[in-house]
Amino acid sequence: MTDELRVAALGPAEVAACAALIDQLPLFIPYGYTSEAARRHLEAALAEGRADLLCVRDGASADRVAGFAWFVPRGAFDRTGYLRLIAVDDRYQGRGVGRLLLEELERRHLARGGIALLASSDNSAAHRFYERLGYAPVGELRDYVKPGLHERIYYKPPPR
Repeated sequence: MTDELRVAALGPAEVAACAALIDQLPLFIPYGYTSEAARRHLEAALAEGRADLLCVRDGASADRVAGFAWFVPRGAFDRTGYLRLIAVDDRYQGRGVGRLLLEELERRHLARGGIALLASSDNSAAHRFYERLGYAPVGELRDYVKPGLHERIYYKPPPR
């Protein structure tokens, strides 16, 4: 991780760059989720104002967007925060971008009921990442988004 990476609010100016990350990440292909859909969803989330949208920018690379997160403060059971989407540019994978995003979301929201998220059941890299950060697998949703796609449910409780 470089000192040039910084977390900022995701605003209208970052939507196109964040959405473009979706098409470069093979993870989203089985879901049929595209950059165009992500753009529409991010614009709607900004307009509604009920989500915490963050991005990581790299000042060393002309302020390139390195990743983003879309968080719904009471999105899981109207009690727990829900990480709806996180995406990191493949050029920044393994450089701390995801950790920066989650640490900032935890700083803002963890104490209010914990954080829940879903990770594709066959995404072992995501499982290792979330578990290193203290998220525990608590179940699985089979055929949740599409038939044949299963999601592992993760949860990190608020600090005691």
